[in-house]
Formats: sequence, structure tokens, C-alpha cells
Amino acid sequence: MEITEELTQKVATLARLQLTQEEVTKFTGQLKQILHYVEQLNEVNVEGVDPLTHPITLETKMRADEVRPSPVNQEGTPKVLVSAPEKLDDGFKVPPIL
Repeated sequence: MEITEELTQKVATLARLQLTQEEVTKFTGQLKQILHYVEQLNEVNVEGVDPLTHPITLETKMRADEVRPSPVNQEGTPKVLVSAPEKLDDGFKVPPIL
């Protein structure tokens, strides 16, 4: 596909960009260079190469879930509830959403 100034202007218009003639000329040259590089990449033989999503193999270390009691203050109220705007028994009171 040949990149022309008209095509560059059309793409700019579709992207709602207002370019000067100088910018259109500059970007046309840059687009040609980019597409030339992509063509070179397309010529590389990648047969037998596995697809790669990330070069570093990381594994998430999981820990077992365990139930632990909540820390409580001197009155026996769970500390997390001390700053709650409203409480209901030993939990947060939240407004109905439906």
C-alpha cells in the first residue's frame, strides 16, 4: 500500500486531527518508514517460534486462605468498625441499592 499525502490527510480527518501541510508531509514520510519496517518484520521466518505474550515468566505465589479473628478494641468492638459511619450488630450498615 502506497502512503500518500492524501491518505495521510484522510487518516488525520478520520482521527479528527487538523494538520498543516507541513505536518502532513512530515507524517507521510514517517508512516512510510514505519510501514517499511513492518514489511521487514513480515519477512522474518518465525516458523517454530512459539507466540510470546511476555518475555518474563512470572508465577503468582498463592497462600492458603485462613480465617483469623478481627482485632478488637477495649470494648470488644472490631477495630474496623470503629470508623464505620453506621454499624449493625457486628457489621457495616449500608444503604439498600436496589
